[in-house]
Amino acid sequence: MRRVPASGLDLNLFEWEGGDTTLLLLHGYLDTGGTFGPMVRHLDPGLHVLAPDMRGHGRSQGISADGYYHFHDYVRDVRALVRAHARARLIVLGHSMGGSIASLYAGAWADEVDRLVLVEGLGPMPERLEDSPERMRRWVRELGAPGEGKRYASQQEVADSLGRRNRGLEAELAWELAGHLAEDRGDHWTWRHDRRHRTRGPQPYDPSRYAPFLSSITCPTLLVTGGRSWYRYPDLPERRRLVADRRRLHWPDCGHMVHWERPAELAAAVSAFVAGGEPDGLAQGDIDANVPG
Repeated sequence: MRRVPASGLDLNLFEWEGGDTTLLLLHGYLDTGGTFGPMVRHLDPGLHVLAPDMRGHGRSQGISADGYYHFHDYVRDVRALVRAHARARLIVLGHSMGGSIASLYAGAWADEVDRLVLVEGLGPMPERLEDSPERMRRWVRELGAPGEGKRYASQQEVADSLGRRNRGLEAELAWELAGHLAEDRGDHWTWRHDRRHRTRGPQPYDPSRYAPFLSSITCPTLLVTGGRSWYRYPDLPERRRLVADRRRLHWPDCGHMVHWERPAELAAAVSAFVAGGEPDGLAQGDIDANVPG
């Protein structure tokens, strides 16, 4: 774990040494790069692995008081990290929000990404442009009073909270993840992320602006989904079909936090995919007809 510069901010970077193939892991909303640790322990040890805390998450620096967080800034940070730290071959894995970032990056620099893994991450839910005025008012209101983060008495209480929200998460791993996601303030524990991440941005999400990036992805892409996940939007099948060279791995008894609940299985699938093979258990035929969500 070390501090590295990216787009004017100091980001926290977890790094595992390996060979000339770099696997870049991009975490989701309110998560951190450190929670990929249990999965990384099961990966091919020959991989060079990078897992940053995205700006305003985990131990990374947040933006100034007069700024805000936007997806294009995350992509800019990733570009800086890749240029400074990636090696000869680049594989990108993104979970949830990180999947959106990974898709934007792989679409914009398609010639540089050799393989792509999107874990429950093809963009936020579609939103109505007609709601833009109310959305703007709400954003300004929320930024004026972001509130305090929830307080916990101990790391164990944080871990218990994670376990309640993720029924497939083992207790021992919950404790480990709690140490990355929350910090000890002396008289209480609280989440590490910038509270501004809890606000909703001023612009509704328009999938049509995201579609050209998905269509521009040329590398083999593995889509990983969980059957117990809340990540279910009506247009997800259409988004998936925009990715030309895709295959899908679906675990019915798994929630949204796949790398938390199935670290060993996900690592095995990723290692096989990175090596040029196809993971076991791929959905067959018309995947969107056969697999819900």
